[in-house]
Amino acid sequence: MILKSGVLKILEKNRNTYISGQELAKQLNVSRMSICKVIKKLKEEGYNIEASTNKGYMLLDNNDILSSEAISCYLDKKMDVYAYKTIDSTNTQMKKFAVDNHVDYALIVAEHQSAGRGRFNRNFYSPEKQGIYMSLLLRYNQTFNDATLITIQSAVAVKRVIKKLCGIDTKIKWVNDLYYQGKKICGILTEAISDFESGMIEAIIIGIGINVSTKQFPEELLDKATSLGIENINRNKVIAMIVNEIFKIMNEDFNNVLNEYKDASCILNKKIEFKYKGQIYNGIAKDINNLGNLIVKCDKQEYTLNSGEISIVQKNYE
Repeated sequence: MILKSGVLKILEKNRNTYISGQELAKQLNVSRMSICKVIKKLKEEGYNIEASTNKGYMLLDNNDILSSEAISCYLDKKMDVYAYKTIDSTNTQMKKFAVDNHVDYALIVAEHQSAGRGRFNRNFYSPEKQGIYMSLLLRYNQTFNDATLITIQSAVAVKRVIKKLCGIDTKIKWVNDLYYQGKKICGILTEAISDFESGMIEAIIIGIGINVSTKQFPEELLDKATSLGIENINRNKVIAMIVNEIFKIMNEDFNNVLNEYKDASCILNKKIEFKYKGQIYNGIAKDINNLGNLIVKCDKQEYTLNSGEISIVQKNYE
C-alpha cells in the first residue's frame, strides 16, 4: 500500500510526462519488478497509465480517478486526505472522523454519495464521477458568530476557482448556493462541532458539492440544477484548488471578501419570500451585514435573518 501510494504520487507530480521504471525504483528504493507489479495493479484499478519500453510510465492527462495521493500533490497544507469510491455523505463521515481524530485539518472526498445532503437535510444528488463531493475539517476554537462567516468565505473561494477553471461567473444565493444561468451548480453545507460547557466551536466541517459534468438530473431537479459541463477535468487538482483558496481567503480582509460575495449576490435588491418566527413575509433583500446576516425590508420594517430558507419572487440571475 505504501509503495502504491509512492508510485501514484510520483506519477501525479509528473502527469502527462514519462518517468522511467528505473527512476521510480530509485526514488522509492525498490526493485523495477516491484514497480511493474504496482503499475499493473493501478491499471487494473482503472488508472490510465501508458507504458513505453524505452520511456517508462506516464499517467495520462485524462485520468480521472480520485485519490488521496493525487490531491495531496496539489495541496498547500499538509493534511490527512481520504478518498472513497462511494460513501453515504462526506459530511456525515467527517463528523465521525472528527470525534475520533484530533487533527487540525482533514479532507474527505468521494466519487459518489448514496445519501448526500444539503441544508435542512435535503438530498444532494451525487452521481458517480460526475461531480465534486468533499468535506474539509478545520479544527480551531471560535465563536458561533465567527463560524457563520466560513460559509461566505467558502462560497467566494468556490466562485473564484470556477472562474479560473472555465471563465464562468457564478452568482451566489444567500447563504450557501452558487448558481449559473438561474440554476444551482454548487451547494455548501457548513456544520459545527461545539463544546457545550465553553459554548465555543471546536471544529468546522465545510461540505461542498459541485455538479461538474452531470448529464442527467432527476425530473424534480431539471429546472433547478445544472452543471459546469466540463469533461476530462482533473478533479483531484480542482479539489485541492478549492481547499487552497479557502485557506487563502481566511487570511484576507473579511470586508473585502464580503464585498465580493455581495457583488455576486443574485438576491440583493430583489423581492424575496422568507419565513420569520413562523410567519411568511415578502420583502426586498437590502444588504448582507458583516456577520453574514441578510437584511430584508418589508414596508417600513427591517428584518435581520441569520439563517433559514428564502426564495426569490423576482428572479433575475443575470
